[in-house]
Amino acid sequence: MKILILCAGLGTRLGKLTENNPKCLVKINSNSILDRILLQLNNLGLNEEDIFLCGGYKNDLLPNLYTKFVNKNYKNTNMMMTTIIGLDELEDILKKDDNVLLIYGDCIYSDQFLSKIINQVDLINQISIPVDLDWKSKWSKRYDNIFEDAETLKYDQTSNKLLSIGEKTFMEKDYMAQFMGIYIIPNKLVKSFIGFFKSLPIELQKNISTTEFFQKTNNKIKYFVIPDNYTWTEVDTIDDLLFAKDNFK
Repeated sequence: MKILILCAGLGTRLGKLTENNPKCLVKINSNSILDRILLQLNNLGLNEEDIFLCGGYKNDLLPNLYTKFVNKNYKNTNMMMTTIIGLDELEDILKKDDNVLLIYGDCIYSDQFLSKIINQVDLINQISIPVDLDWKSKWSKRYDNIFEDAETLKYDQTSNKLLSIGEKTFMEKDYMAQFMGIYIIPNKLVKSFIGFFKSLPIELQKNISTTEFFQKTNNKIKYFVIPDNYTWTEVDTIDDLLFAKDNFK
């Protein structure tokens, strides 16, 4: 497998902590978010040559031990543009059976969760998205209103096929789980995934988020979820950072 870690974000909501560092290098206790992910991957047997970093803001500070791809227009584009830049570069490197695991560089995952996902990557033949069923307990610790930052996510509970994602509604039943900033693209679908993105209007390419892209292409690409109660968090704000420091050592 190949691992692509997305590290282009500015992290403006973290204020002075990202004045001189990309968001992924903000420290959670003794290690940065990125260092934590890299250490976990190495402990799970992933080699440096199979891990790639796609940076943007202050990408020169990312560790040189790993191959880096760069979104030079990170200030004016969203996460999906960074993703496609990385996948474009990876496509020339992928061997026949290499699936790709994409990881957001501002999320923190438990060792158990990453181990579970890593062990599935090579076996997957469809785009697969781990989703957290226990999201309400996590969001309640971050927001007064748990639906303030949540996105809808519905899936067929028999087949686990994704039905919709990334919308805003007032119907609690539409929030079956939450996206976790990590997903798997099998080798055979990398080219078409890139192609669907590049078929979008340029302005939409610049601004579309990952979940918006999933929703927009859901009638063309079949997405499937891996639902469970997972241990993880994301770091967008100072409050998120404090929560992560208290809950992830």
